[in-house]
Amino acid sequence: MQFESEFTLNRQHFEECFDQSLPFTKNKNPRYKFMAALLLGGLLIVIFIQGQKTLGFFLMALAGLEYFSFRYKRTWWLTRQMWSKNSGNTIKLTIDEQGVKINSLYNNTQLQWSEVAKVDETPKGLMLTLENGALNYLSKAVLNEQVSDFIKQHNKNA
Repeated sequence: MQFESEFTLNRQHFEECFDQSLPFTKNKNPRYKFMAALLLGGLLIVIFIQGQKTLGFFLMALAGLEYFSFRYKRTWWLTRQMWSKNSGNTIKLTIDEQGVKINSLYNNTQLQWSEVAKVDETPKGLMLTLENGALNYLSKAVLNEQVSDFIKQHNKNA
């Protein structure tokens, strides 16, 4: 089988990638205990330590940074992707017996089927989990049903 498709890396594609990949990421929930420990530690230093209180304020600032990094994770990730030099470029996707090839102006990636540990279906695409733990998302918008079934056949955990 040889399948080729092209798509553009635009905001809608990046939003779909982020939203569909979120259930597979490690830090889905905020680290409330870590934030509380930083905040409490900072407050204790500010209240009970005489003289320099810089460390206490620094710990409280880290707690705030941790909160905002979780609260605006999607926005920050989308902004970084839109700022990337590959944003707006056309991507050529090739799927064959060897694996998945992704070619663009700045990045060429080849995933061998032997590297794919698991294939998960999401409502809008397929999530390829590699042996090293890396995730690669393929949108069903650029795949047909026959290609989706072909990719799912390479699931080692099926």
